[in-house]
Amino acid sequence: MLNTGIVSNCWNFYLQNGVKLRELVAHAADLQMRDIEFRQGSLGDLEPSHTKTHLDAFQDIAQAHYHCCFDYAMSFPFFGGRFDSSACDIQLGREIASALGNGDAHLRLVDITSDSDTAEVNLDQTIRCLAELADDLHNDGVRLSIEHSFQKWDLFFQAFMQSRERSNSRNLWLCFDPANFSLANEAERIVEVVTSLDKSLVSMLHVKQANTGVIETELCEGEVNWPEVVRQFHGDAYAGPMMFEFISSPEVERVTIESMQKWHYWIAEALETN
Repeated sequence: MLNTGIVSNCWNFYLQNGVKLRELVAHAADLQMRDIEFRQGSLGDLEPSHTKTHLDAFQDIAQAHYHCCFDYAMSFPFFGGRFDSSACDIQLGREIASALGNGDAHLRLVDITSDSDTAEVNLDQTIRCLAELADDLHNDGVRLSIEHSFQKWDLFFQAFMQSRERSNSRNLWLCFDPANFSLANEAERIVEVVTSLDKSLVSMLHVKQANTGVIETELCEGEVNWPEVVRQFHGDAYAGPMMFEFISSPEVERVTIESMQKWHYWIAEALETN
């Protein structure tokens, strides 16, 4: 947990002002960030499409920073109805994750369109499809993680666990983001879930702050008690990636540096406590 990382949507201010993605990755590497998530919609000059995938450029970036770990994250409505790995978006995500993988390809999906009612109606179908997708990606050497968004946690976690148990490969992991409980109007459950969650299921931890459903531009006071989250994850020997994902702003450079300082301070506190 001593390592820090970042999701590319933190860089939206720079990307929208013409800074190249390659330059931002190099700067993150200079800051000794080990884990970098390329988020669909936040890749600037290298935003992929079905006609222009930029696979060679992604591979070049990953190989130039071989000491970093990259994953590709995309929106996909896995609660929205039947799907399989032949879906065009899934195919593109698989290709990009493989290009970035440096031998450890990783694709993350998040459903930001389906509400809890839709998720409940399609639950059985979602479980079956996610299990099949996890196994299919496993055969191609691609890890699959999913993240909960606007859906109620109990419903999402049921889908996650049953999909994982149904798959032959168990190639399904959890991208955990405590701030997203605010999006689902369940912020009061953060401490409960963080305490009880099996951290061995977590493939990555997203770090941002929220207040009444609004994601903040920095790690200010809010609904996520980050020192306690760090203490819990450290106490359970979590050693996976953590990545900042605050809302981008003109202050992104200052916020990034201050966030790194806060993170290391919380780690030091956790070390003393545990």
